Order: sequence, then C-alpha cells, then structure tokens
Amino acid sequence: MFHLRKVSRDVARVAVKTRRLSSAPERSLVDLSVDKEGIAIVQMQRAPVNSLNIELMRTICDSVSDLEKDKCKGMILTSASPNIFSAGMDLMELHNPDMKRLEEFSKSMFDLVLKLFGSKIVTTAAIDGYSGAGACVVALALDYRSMTAGKARIGLNDTAVGIPPAKWVADLMTRTMGQRNTELALTSSFMFPAERALQVGLVDEVAKDKEDAVERCKKFIKLYDNILPAVRTHTKLSLRQDFIVEFEKNREQYLKDFMNTITNPAFQNGLDIYISSLKQKKVKAAA
Repeated sequence: MFHLRKVSRDVARVAVKTRRLSSAPERSLVDLSVDKEGIAIVQMQRAPVNSLNIELMRTICDSVSDLEKDKCKGMILTSASPNIFSAGMDLMELHNPDMKRLEEFSKSMFDLVLKLFGSKIVTTAAIDGYSGAGACVVALALDYRSMTAGKARIGLNDTAVGIPPAKWVADLMTRTMGQRNTELALTSSFMFPAERALQVGLVDEVAKDKEDAVERCKKFIKLYDNILPAVRTHTKLSLRQDFIVEFEKNREQYLKDFMNTITNPAFQNGLDIYISSLKQKKVKAAA
C-alpha cells in the first residue's frame, strides 16, 4: 500500500458540464458532479499527484455518502490529471508522523475502503494513468474498473520496499484476482499495464483513453437500469458481508499493525533516504 516511486507532476483540470452537488471548501479536493442520467463523476484534483491524505480520503468518503443520499444511479471515480490516477498514500502523512494524526490517517483509509466496498450505489473507476499502492486498494474496493492502455500502471508495491501487505489488503485483492494471481502480484510488487491487469482480473475493461474509460464506466452503471436498486444492493452486500464483518471484527488489530509498520525505524529510515533523494533531484532540476 506504500508508494515510494517518483511520478509525474502534471495536473490538468477537466471541465464537466453537469450540476454541482456541493460548494463546500473541502470539495476543492474533488470535482463532484452528476449528469442528467443520474451518474456522478468524483474527480480527484489534489495537486500534484492526488496523494491520499486524510482530507482527500474524507472528502471522497463524504462525496459518496452525499451521492447515496441523493439516490444517484452510480459514480465514477477518476482524476483531473492525464498521467496520474493517484500516487497512493501521501508520504508526508507517514514520515516522522504525529501519532494522533497517523491514527486518524489509518482510520480514514479504513473508512474509505469500507464506504466504497459497501456502497449502496454502483461504484466504478476510470483509471487514466498511474494507480499505485493505496490507490490500487481504493480501486479494488469499487464494483468495476476501466483502465487506459499505454503508460498507465496499477498495482501494490509493498514488498518492493520491504513491507508485507496487510492481511485485509491481500483478502480484498484475492476476491478480485484469485489466490494465485494475488500471490504473484503481492510477492513481486508487479505494476500491471492495462492489458495484463485485464488478464488477471485486476481491471474489467481496457480503454483507449480517459473519455473512453469514462464511457465504459457509464455503460456498466447502466447495466442495472432494469434492476431494482434495493434488490441489487441487497444482493451485492450479501456477497460482500463476510469481508465487511471480518474487517470490522479485526479493525483494531489492523490499526495496531499499521501503526507498528509505519513507526518501525527501518521503514522510517528508508523513507528518509527516499525523501532526501527527491529533494536532491528537485534542486538539480531547478539549477
């Protein structure tokens, strides 16, 4: 779930002709809109690479709650950047952390995953660009994923930085990819291009570009037009209840495990080295 690779910093704003649901200051982190068909787009726009901090995760979570209250048909999670879906967890939340904030950070991640995984509406992602670490976990919690071909990559690189993936993360991935594919993905920290991700079940469709990815998400959401929402939701949650119950039962232990991992001196030392290297590259680039 931890991302320690440098990614592109280009960010572009995508204009969407739709009605807005909220003008709250926090919503500057996302662009939330709903079209005439009742399909919402939740577009992450936390520059430069949509790193997941407490505020962004809470904003996404609150946005989904609003959409559920408004009885939207479904939602598409996407990014304002043409190169990055999300770089994963914000390293500044993990580097020499304040313990109280680190605990809130962990709780925010747990809340977001459970909100998406157990949402009453149809949840999808249009992945156009890099989707690493925690962003991959968020995508796995959704009902459907469309990913663009080309340079986009998706996966978990925990083992590459010396960290065993959390049990609940492995369980979530196994539900989507199966035991064998999950084992290979997690032990190797492989970052999947769209075609390979489709082969192992990590994504559901490959799109030619972001617009195509969004349209594929819309088509998936519309598959349920003739299904009663209450019936679809009941069926979905009955099939996912085991994961939700297990997660809630072990939530405190998962929190302790996360806190212990992040505060481990070996992890902090590695993070120190990585952040220092980024600062040096920034200085050289500015020279």
